[in-house]
Amino acid sequence: MAKGGWTVGRVAEVLSSGRAAIKGRDERVVLHVRVDPTCPRELARATRDALVAERVGGVVEVMTLSDVPGPGAEMPEAALVLVGRGPCAEVASSYARSGVPVALVVEGALDAPAVELPDQAAALVGVVAASSPEALSERLADWLTRVCEHPLALAANFSFCRHAVVDALVSRCAMENAAVGAISLIPGSDLPIMCANQAKLALDVAAAYGRGLEPARAVELASVLAGGLGWRALARALAGALPGVGSLVKAGVGFGGTMAMGGALRLRFEAEEALEKRPEPRETPAPVLLAVEGAEESDYITIEGSAS
Repeated sequence: MAKGGWTVGRVAEVLSSGRAAIKGRDERVVLHVRVDPTCPRELARATRDALVAERVGGVVEVMTLSDVPGPGAEMPEAALVLVGRGPCAEVASSYARSGVPVALVVEGALDAPAVELPDQAAALVGVVAASSPEALSERLADWLTRVCEHPLALAANFSFCRHAVVDALVSRCAMENAAVGAISLIPGSDLPIMCANQAKLALDVAAAYGRGLEPARAVELASVLAGGLGWRALARALAGALPGVGSLVKAGVGFGGTMAMGGALRLRFEAEEALEKRPEPRETPAPVLLAVEGAEESDYITIEGSAS
């Protein structure tokens, strides 16, 4: 096989990536939510509704500001403080000093209390400002995606985070493929590397939606390879038409092709989820005819239901 082609080692690398994606999906994600009793009710309800784990690995511990985690308690991956008139800054400070990213959840950025910390700890404190449940869901997902160490598990457990996690995965892979296209030195060596990156991305996106290594993954990987060949043909045609800028063309096609492929995967899984969540149609029971003693057939009483 040509140098830089689809070697056995590269195929094994993709398969190993699939196993790593499943392992990442199944990691534990522990979140703390500290609630000030005077915080806005609407934001509290929106936070509660969003943080409903769909898998056993998602753990959400809800406490008041005065609660103290017991000895040996598991360290959370991130913490949220729903801000009211209580000592929220102190609670946020205690998490940041322990190395835990913490977000102050408020209706407006000006409502966030000042937290006095050294620079290193202060970098762990964020503000999630939202005046509506819809805005809170989006901004909270963006923040959690940035700070959590297990993004695949975060997405698999909390559906509102999937869009943000997948967008981050796709952007990172697109940048990597743009770099591969720009610096490739051996003609044709960039295609297998880009396709391998996209195959790994497809497996990561599937894991983010809670999927495993099912037969459907083989179809997706075949589609990725076919798409890679198509984008490669486009890159060659453009490079031939624009001599002297071949590397830039290949970088652009690598970036754009990966973004398009990632977007298509996200739409595919979102559509699949929508179908799964659609309520099953309820069958209308056949009418039951009850005969009244001595009545004619036309006098039968029709009721809705089924005979037992």
